[in-house]
Amino acid sequence: MTGAPPASPRLGRPLVRLDEATSTNDLARRLAEAGVAEGAVVVASRQTRGRGRLGRAWASPPGGVWCSVLLRPAGGSPGLLSLAVGVATAEAVEAAGVPAALRWPNDVLVAGRKIAGVLLEAVGTAVVAGIGVNVCVPLEALPAPVAAAATSLHLHARGAVAPEGVLEALLKRLEHWYGRWAHDPDAVLAAWSSRDALRGQPVRVTGAEPVVGTAEGIAPDGALIVRELHGRPRTVMAGDVSLAPGRRALEGV
Repeated sequence: MTGAPPASPRLGRPLVRLDEATSTNDLARRLAEAGVAEGAVVVASRQTRGRGRLGRAWASPPGGVWCSVLLRPAGGSPGLLSLAVGVATAEAVEAAGVPAALRWPNDVLVAGRKIAGVLLEAVGTAVVAGIGVNVCVPLEALPAPVAAAATSLHLHARGAVAPEGVLEALLKRLEHWYGRWAHDPDAVLAAWSSRDALRGQPVRVTGAEPVVGTAEGIAPDGALIVRELHGRPRTVMAGDVSLAPGRRALEGV
């Protein structure tokens, strides 16, 4: 069914609300393939087969914001678009009075634990931006390995917080940062960098070619900059990043 959209000039028109979906990204992909205009949003109270990066399962019980936004970008850096969505998601969390950080490429953190994630998928020339935020999800409702590294907004906010309010803040901030991404990419980089949880930290990046070293921020195209142990900076466009225990451990890799 469709419902009244949150207060955003473009995003959430139409707004498709579902009690349950396999994956909001899958439904938004169908809208994209059907030629639906930019701004359509699919939101579900629960996902049964939500997914994150690299096809990983994304636990989506009731109490979160599980949504996908249909975008039809013209120009701009794809890598920076992902960062812009991350900044918008972090600001939606911060609207509840809770400071947020960003971990490249797509995680939003509160107190060092994951509270939200972003997954962008191309559908022809369109992009589906899937966003999941733990708003008032009980950690015991998550699989044990996920709960060990996750948190939920209600555990940190001073007052009551509801998914609907976070969704409204999210669409407002995404409207803003989507526009800035197209016309002022430096602002996206600055906003992301001010919340960078990895900068200056020893990291290990796994992927097609593993990289170990110290994270040194984000390149203009959205890539992660890692200074390797011998001093050479490397840019990484894709991969999984984890904090390494320290320089001695890295030198033994």
